[in-house]
Amino acid sequence: MANVQIIKLTSGEDIMGEVSDTEIDGKAFLLVDRPAVILMMPKPGSDDEFGVGLAPYAPFAKEHKVPIFPNHIISVYDPDRNLLNTYNTKFGSGLIQPEFINKKILNEVKKK
Repeated sequence: MANVQIIKLTSGEDIMGEVSDTEIDGKAFLLVDRPAVILMMPKPGSDDEFGVGLAPYAPFAKEHKVPIFPNHIISVYDPDRNLLNTYNTKFGSGLIQPEFINKKILNEVKKK
């Protein structure tokens, strides 16, 4: 399973992608695979309501992987389900997490 997380940078940007640790020339980095920047966008026809959008971050990076220096990171955290589903649909595996699991159906599938 992919480790999709949000990274808050010192620049104020929120970057989302599959995060792993890596080392380059003996220095530790966070490597973000298929990174996307999270943008707040006004909802059409509203002056005070906002939604969230995703746009490619560093779209010209080789193999769509971007190393980030640790001193540029404020925080790393897990996205909520809706944002994770949006990311997976546009940039990731395409899999989405349902809001609920019907336990009756799940039990019937397990029995078969």
